[in-house]
Amino acid sequence: MQKLFFDMDGVLVDFQSGIDKLSDEVKKEYEGRLDEVPGIFSLMDPMPGAIEAVNTLSEYYDMYILSTAPWKNTTAYSDKLAWLTKHFGDRFKKRVVITHCKNLCDGDFLVDDRAKNGASEFPGVWVQFGSERFPDWEEVTCYLISETLLYDEDDEKLNKRQISYLMVEKTIKMLDAYTEMLNAKVEQEYTKELANEILAASKLTNKWLKVLGEENESAYYID
Repeated sequence: MQKLFFDMDGVLVDFQSGIDKLSDEVKKEYEGRLDEVPGIFSLMDPMPGAIEAVNTLSEYYDMYILSTAPWKNTTAYSDKLAWLTKHFGDRFKKRVVITHCKNLCDGDFLVDDRAKNGASEFPGVWVQFGSERFPDWEEVTCYLISETLLYDEDDEKLNKRQISYLMVEKTIKMLDAYTEMLNAKVEQEYTKELANEILAASKLTNKWLKVLGEENESAYYID
């Protein structure tokens, strides 16, 4: 299985939900450094769809947590472990990496909302949660499953995993919408990077259409 890492704050964890539970006095005392409030990480709720996404992706990936803890918040590390145990049981037991240098970890995919702390230099694929490409957990889940489930090393034969055709249909719709958005950008200003991204999305959509058994040739993108 490929290795998949999850950031916590802003990805699995709704950081704002913890802030909303603080008193006005505490907010004033820690203004500009709310992540240093003792115990704040234990107050946070899961991001919408995060729990379901992790449970789904566990069938396809070897999963780990790759997060940071504020240097001056001595309870942050233990609070994060307690949060993971509360919401995921032992799923991430001894699978948690706390670091400010995420680029030093070796893996295939990292779901992270920010480029900071080495995320943008992660040696695998950085899936930027909350971006235009990956705005929510449904989009992220579709993408990650499509990356691991379709083809073998020769990129020809179907993987023998059980395929959820509902997920296939969702993935095709997601890719179509993404391709339309890219085409709109190209009409405004052409760049080679955008053109390559459109080509990659189109090829991936065609692969999924084959999985779905689509026989209408007009449904496929022209490579």
